[in-house]
Amino acid sequence: MAMQRVSGVRLNEINVPRLFLYHRALTALRDAGVNVVTSEALAEFCANDVTPTQIRKDLSQLGTWGRRGHGYEVSGLLEMLARLLGLDQDWRIAIVGFGYLGHALATFLSYREERFRIAALFDRAPDVVGQRWKDLTVRHVDDLEGALREQGGVDIAVLAVPAKAAQDVADRVVAAGVGAILNFVPVALHLPRRVFARNIDLAGELSILTHHLTGPE
Repeated sequence: MAMQRVSGVRLNEINVPRLFLYHRALTALRDAGVNVVTSEALAEFCANDVTPTQIRKDLSQLGTWGRRGHGYEVSGLLEMLARLLGLDQDWRIAIVGFGYLGHALATFLSYREERFRIAALFDRAPDVVGQRWKDLTVRHVDDLEGALREQGGVDIAVLAVPAKAAQDVADRVVAAGVGAILNFVPVALHLPRRVFARNIDLAGELSILTHHLTGPE
């Protein structure tokens, strides 16, 4: 099972989404003025079938233990999780493919996730190239390498392009120094080992829901 090391702690890849869920819940609790939270209260706030036992197990593996009958200190735990998840710094993102999905992603990130900054936008459609989005101009994908150099590079590329273009675009962003790709194209990308990719298949996710809606009870 894939593992990654962050700040000296090895994290099981499958646990990272839970840690992010804890981070988001703790952020809301801190903003609400809560200073201490029990694993039971945190589980209730997280929902998503996370149990108090699972929370205690996850956090103990990170070397963090709450005080019995008292709970976890919110600000300290939030700071630790932010450091482990890389959320204590800003990340520059390029979105390649600024159609409906790319536009929606940019808007979501700009309003909800302050640590992820949209630094560059690309498309090849004539009616999209040249459009303004906030303080950015959508550049033609043919200008990708030069535009990224002008920006001083980006950390993450989001791919929302036609399937036939995905591998070529992936190769180009990797050659431009991008270290991570969020791929919304339902194709398998062939990438160097140094590049980390996450594949998001929206239709596949929906098929899981339709299976549960139509399957035997």
